[in-house]
Amino acid sequence: MGNFFDSAILTIKNAISEKYGGNVSQAARAFGMSVPTLHTWIKGDRKPSLEKLSPILDILNAKIVLPSSNPEADRDVCFVDARIAPIGEGVEPPQSEDYIAAPLVGEVGAGLGYIPQDVIEGWCLVSRNNPAVRSRSNLIAVEIGHSSYSMQPTLNPGDIVLVDKNDRNIQRCGHIMLVTDPEGAGMIKRVAINDKKDDDHRIIFYSDNNLLHPPLVYSLRNDYAGDWDKVVAGRVILALTDMRKK
Repeated sequence: MGNFFDSAILTIKNAISEKYGGNVSQAARAFGMSVPTLHTWIKGDRKPSLEKLSPILDILNAKIVLPSSNPEADRDVCFVDARIAPIGEGVEPPQSEDYIAAPLVGEVGAGLGYIPQDVIEGWCLVSRNNPAVRSRSNLIAVEIGHSSYSMQPTLNPGDIVLVDKNDRNIQRCGHIMLVTDPEGAGMIKRVAINDKKDDDHRIIFYSDNNLLHPPLVYSLRNDYAGDWDKVVAGRVILALTDMRKK
């Protein structure tokens, strides 16, 4: 995934230099975006979503080829000569139907919309018998970014969370969700929704490490065009964490 986004940003940087004479403001106007946002992309402070990158690369005649349809996130498993840990020798081997494979992506590639093959970093194997997974489908595994400290101590950089993309109920505040910012980039945050006022809802994304990462507040009407489907991409149901340094 890193190579994909790095190449896309490099293409945009080259275009700013060659086509717009290094004038970021002129390039931003041509791209139909704000100058501050473009600056954050160039500096690497913020990675854009695929949905935001695609029209800009189209303007530059650098196409992103996406699947013609949005495939089911997870896949069934078929073990072929599965490697078994020594302590499990002599025990009945695992059965494929007891497991499910969820595509593993980074936070940036985890927003709404398509998941191109070059964004998938691998597959996360989970047991269907796990109480958190049982009866669920349409799962995706998301790796917490290596510079993402906002959910500490609950989640740390490099941790992997399993998200049910069919579970998008935010009526109960405080659940950890895969959300999207107004630019379409994925983030792992807790969610709270204020009661409707002035024909609008205030959406709050907040972190566990809130002293260093204050809440992000958005307007459903102004930031998401009144579309709830653009706010939440799924609920975190399970976490895999590296315990070696804890």
